[in-house]
Amino acid sequence: MQVLELEKAEDVKELALRINEETNMGIDLNKIVFLRSKNSKTTAIARTLTLPPQWRYVLGDNVLYIIEVVSEKYDKLECSDKVFVITHELMHIPRTMKGLRNHNYKGFKQIRKISKELAKVLC
Repeated sequence: MQVLELEKAEDVKELALRINEETNMGIDLNKIVFLRSKNSKTTAIARTLTLPPQWRYVLGDNVLYIIEVVSEKYDKLECSDKVFVITHELMHIPRTMKGLRNHNYKGFKQIRKISKELAKVLC
């Protein structure tokens, strides 16, 4: 049985920073930890998690979210696809940083167009 491995993903954080700036999303990225996992059982390429209130009580309000990329899937993507994935994950986080947006949020309909334009600038 392979054990889940986690490490900080500074490259993902840097990409998220650039996306956040270019799109004026207004998200406080200091309250998000970016992780890369290996040996994850998920079918997702990436996922956004919110810390439950109990964890925020213990850890403080410095970290509210985790964006995790699955190394085996994310790392082999082209730059434009990485932009799409991280834009998608950031779209789950509202400016207020309270809760998570679901896929019914109107911004999700525009992700293809937004990420295509971003890729021209960022890749």
